[in-house]
Amino acid sequence: MEKPSLTVRQATMWFTLSQLGSALLILPASLANIAKQDAWLAIFVALAGYLLMSPLHIALARQMNGRSFVDYVSFIMGNVLGRSIALLFVVAFSFLLFMLVLRDIGDFVATSVLPETPTEAIYALILVAVIYAVRSGVTVTGRAAELLFWAVMLLLTISIAALVPTIQLDNIKPVLEFGFKPVVHASILLIAFPFLESVLYLFFVPDFQNAKQWTSTVLRSSIICGTLFCIVTFCNIATLSSKVTANLTYPSYFVIRTISFADIFERFEILIAVLWYISIFFRLSMILQAVKTGLSGIFRLHDGRALLIPLGLISFATAQSIFPNYAEVIHSFEFWPYYVFVFSLLFPAVLLTIGKMRGSGQADSN
Repeated sequence: MEKPSLTVRQATMWFTLSQLGSALLILPASLANIAKQDAWLAIFVALAGYLLMSPLHIALARQMNGRSFVDYVSFIMGNVLGRSIALLFVVAFSFLLFMLVLRDIGDFVATSVLPETPTEAIYALILVAVIYAVRSGVTVTGRAAELLFWAVMLLLTISIAALVPTIQLDNIKPVLEFGFKPVVHASILLIAFPFLESVLYLFFVPDFQNAKQWTSTVLRSSIICGTLFCIVTFCNIATLSSKVTANLTYPSYFVIRTISFADIFERFEILIAVLWYISIFFRLSMILQAVKTGLSGIFRLHDGRALLIPLGLISFATAQSIFPNYAEVIHSFEFWPYYVFVFSLLFPAVLLTIGKMRGSGQADSN
């Protein structure tokens, strides 16, 4: 049997870091804007909702029976139609998501860390690193995640521990002041971003020994990620209050700036920046790997690495023009969950239904 490209440990750490990605800095403000001081409760609801939806992706991964995502879609829907639909999925969802995440890191660095640095330089630097990682293969990226995961956890632990003395529990009271509806409303955003984006993990099914390992990886990474989101959001609101958190662009970055011990231990926010650079790197690597794998299968390329530089140049040229300003990015959260639901719920449900109609026995024999 061919040795799998990823171990469960490596993939769990990689997928966890990729889910943290943009959401670690952006989501607390959006959740606080909707659910106020109960934003941290929305994370429990979102995680529970995702775990109830995850059997859809798990069943599809089992039905793929080790095939690549494109080969499976082509098998159940026909060669021409299947590849056309797979191309739509890769371009309209996967590659679009890649450009949006690239835009996130450009906005953050240009506004909060290096305001005099052109965003084009930021895009170029991160793209070089991401393209190199994807060219090296999933095994190399998985091993890198295995090493850097603990660095991220250490930085996050130090940041949270430093915030504990500034936490004011009155900021999270009263609990459920506005009822349960705002909590559910906020959880919908979190389910779509980033939990349901795990549909992209289906591109990695052939890199595991079996679907059971893939399932274990996806569920573990989501639970770890949800736990970290809850802790970070709770600390933001308990330290800054829900009103301040909702009015900040990057509350997780700002709250660390409030840390000061004896005028020695301060200006600690650079650790959050480093933490986010690492997680966003693995998020971009995961998405670009999925795009490369998908396009390679669609166009039947022997070596999909030839696509990486063209994809990088396209994203470099278009990332800044997707939205005119950051206010539009925040506004897009109103409709983004429904866009994600189409590709992450409706599309897999259709594939699973057609696959059942074709017969799992026939699928397993190929």
